[in-house]
Amino acid sequence: MSEGIQQIWRVCELHSDVLAHDLAPSSFAISLHHVEQGTADRDYADPERFFQKTFITASLGRLLEGVLARLAGVERQGAPILQLETHFGGGKTHAMTAIFHLVRHPEVAEGEKAFQPILANLNIRAIPRNIRVAILDGRGLDVRERRPERGIVIRTLWGELGYRLGQKEGYALMADADRERLAPGSEVLTEFLRHYQPFVILMDEVLEYLVKARSVKVGDSSLMEQTGTFLAALTAAVSTCSRGVLIASLPASSLEVPAESSEAARRLFQYAKKVLGRLELIEVPVAQDEIFGVLRKRLFSDIGNERKREKAVDALQGYYNKYAHFFPKRLCSLEYKKRMLLAYPFHPVLIDLLYERWGLQPQFQRTRGILRLLALVLRHLWRHRPNSALLVQPHHLDFSDPQIRGEIVKLLGSCFEPVIVGDILRRAAEVEQKLGGDYDLEALGKGAATCALLYGISADAWAVGATEEEISTALLRPDVNPAMVSEVLGRLREELWYLRCRDKRYYFTARPNLNKIILDYESTCEEKRLEQEFDIWLRRVAGRNEGTFQVVVATLEPTAVPDYPRPTLVVLRPEVENDREWMKKAVQYAGKAIRKHKNMLIFLAALRDTFEAIRSVLKRWWALQYVSNSCLFKDLSNEDKEQLKEQLKDKEAELETLLLKTYARLYRPTCDGVEEVLLRQTSETFKVKTLSQIVELALKQEGILSEALSPEFLVASLQSILEQRREVSLQQVEMLLTSVPGKPIVKDPRRALTRAIQEGVRKGIFGIRIGDKVCIDEEIPAGKLRGPNIAVVPLSTPPLPSLRPTQPLTLRVRTVTRMLYPLLQAADKLRGVEASVVLEVQDQAGGELAKIREELDKLFRDYNCTVEWREETSENC
Repeated sequence: MSEGIQQIWRVCELHSDVLAHDLAPSSFAISLHHVEQGTADRDYADPERFFQKTFITASLGRLLEGVLARLAGVERQGAPILQLETHFGGGKTHAMTAIFHLVRHPEVAEGEKAFQPILANLNIRAIPRNIRVAILDGRGLDVRERRPERGIVIRTLWGELGYRLGQKEGYALMADADRERLAPGSEVLTEFLRHYQPFVILMDEVLEYLVKARSVKVGDSSLMEQTGTFLAALTAAVSTCSRGVLIASLPASSLEVPAESSEAARRLFQYAKKVLGRLELIEVPVAQDEIFGVLRKRLFSDIGNERKREKAVDALQGYYNKYAHFFPKRLCSLEYKKRMLLAYPFHPVLIDLLYERWGLQPQFQRTRGILRLLALVLRHLWRHRPNSALLVQPHHLDFSDPQIRGEIVKLLGSCFEPVIVGDILRRAAEVEQKLGGDYDLEALGKGAATCALLYGISADAWAVGATEEEISTALLRPDVNPAMVSEVLGRLREELWYLRCRDKRYYFTARPNLNKIILDYESTCEEKRLEQEFDIWLRRVAGRNEGTFQVVVATLEPTAVPDYPRPTLVVLRPEVENDREWMKKAVQYAGKAIRKHKNMLIFLAALRDTFEAIRSVLKRWWALQYVSNSCLFKDLSNEDKEQLKEQLKDKEAELETLLLKTYARLYRPTCDGVEEVLLRQTSETFKVKTLSQIVELALKQEGILSEALSPEFLVASLQSILEQRREVSLQQVEMLLTSVPGKPIVKDPRRALTRAIQEGVRKGIFGIRIGDKVCIDEEIPAGKLRGPNIAVVPLSTPPLPSLRPTQPLTLRVRTVTRMLYPLLQAADKLRGVEASVVLEVQDQAGGELAKIREELDKLFRDYNCTVEWREETSENC
């Protein structure tokens, strides 16, 4: 963590109840009935504690001001009927509780700073006293009957209203209508309400009462219908009272109505909207960004000083600017910085997720649900104190905490318990452990999976799941490389059983994905089958016999390697334990006979530390291949079919790459065994697709593999024989090339030898005897060099002059670039000679040498060689 930046648990202080051992759901759930009875949680029943922990939002302030204006008789201010509407726990009951304490305990409210601007706006010094309050909580009321005191039996809402506003006297005015369960008329209600003003009627959860009232028959109608008639008359009556207010709450949609079917819920919702639809003013108690203030006030006693908050936000936005292409543009704006400061210690993306996506879920009570969930998250953070808690982000919802996990399972259903435990807590953790380093240290596997699950909770199908960019925002923090998210998501897609990715959005389902099916088939793959598939893949990656090499994927017996008179690449099996001894024996014998063509052998052995990875990938490929070719394939969803094809393609590419990297030890025979040849990795290496192509490039780079022979090379190779004035048969020359270890390896020995002899005879370097005829200084057709009785004939040449050891000696060699092998061999022998060396390379066309001029120039100058480039004019050529 950057210097001076502190985690939230160092900066902020939580309310003591958030850290309590038993954080009961009732801590954040309000029942008006319980508030009135004094049995609610102290934070709601005690007016002083309630106002201390209540953030007065703009809409709540307007609501309270309008109610006070009406009750105080301020002219032309305050609507008589207010309908509160928000989504799922958006603060309706909290707003009603604020009104209840405001009128029941005005002296407490007047002591709160938040109420002073309200009183000033209304130009009143104090909150009116002696205001009657009637709480009609549809959830707490029974539709059968209630006996509040001796001699009184209440059966209806209008009976409750009469008793709550006027006690026995008030109930007496409604007694007849209550006894018959027949709604009173608007004139009766008007007269009743005017008698008891100023008054406040708080009607919460009206729809729940209507649902229960459906089952009570009243003549040819039901109590629900009578209650509807009453509500319509009540709204009309309240509107005539100058100092009376009716506040009712309705859900924002039929999704919240507890009916037996969605159609019944829709009808009930429309019915309630109709009967309460007169003269109402709709208020939304908590606007989106105001939730930040609500959370701060309710959960924290102190959020630290402004400088510490700014340091944390600056560090996070600096991180977003540094890696801007990984994050949405808005995160780098000044407006978003202000929003992060406003939301501190929460990241706005977490609150947006809960408020916008989760808030539309019927099972999630928006403000109430957010408060409880975040209280659990904060308690977990304060107990475990992770270094990542610069701000609270979605990945901080740690599902290893049973209570946090329980809140999520309540939303998604019990079928998601094994999904969370198996995929996120176990398999995602295994992914990050395998990746190691910061993946494991920062828990990026569990974190990314957690974010995908959280973003999958949405009532809107189009918004289900998270993009890689959204996961990055929800997961990453300073000092973590953003590129790691892509890697970890790729691994999660391969390892998790319930994670899916569609249209580049990651989400979880309770139905096992393709990985689970594939893993089941992986477990059925027998060892023998795996060995067979490895052999097939090794032969495929080794390369066919169409190029330079005869490719042999060796058996366990070294003498079984064929003895070919052409370059032979022998790929060793991974089971071979002592590579060098195996290769040495292969060089000596072919079957039971002595091997003839030793110089034609090239061996390729494997690095042993990657075989476990190859085995794992091969097993997955086999299972994918099996499913794609089985009858099960047609039963898969289109999404799974596409994923299977994509995974199969990825695994094939991964297998090829692993095998190409694993077989990285190259050897060739020597007179007393084998020697390793450097296998360089160049830009050309990454373009090839087979092991034989990689070996060909390596041998060419080392000057070991050649396409042609020069006649001068033949003379040098045969010098000891030719100096004795003896002929050398063509078969002997060919055997010299293929059998003597250490000689250059020629791609096609017979063809190269034929061309070298043709050139040597044509130039008069040596002669050739075909049958009885000796040919010198003439063109020899290639066809005449096929057959027996053909031999190279030496020419009579003067002996080399003897030189005294003390005389200066100059060696000048002329050859062509296709025959650099003797120069490389000579360079090795010249290492111990104290002499100067001049290298002159002539490229008559100039084009090929010019292409590598810069590279050669740098190479020679790096080793302090004197370099001179001379461009020849046509006159000099």
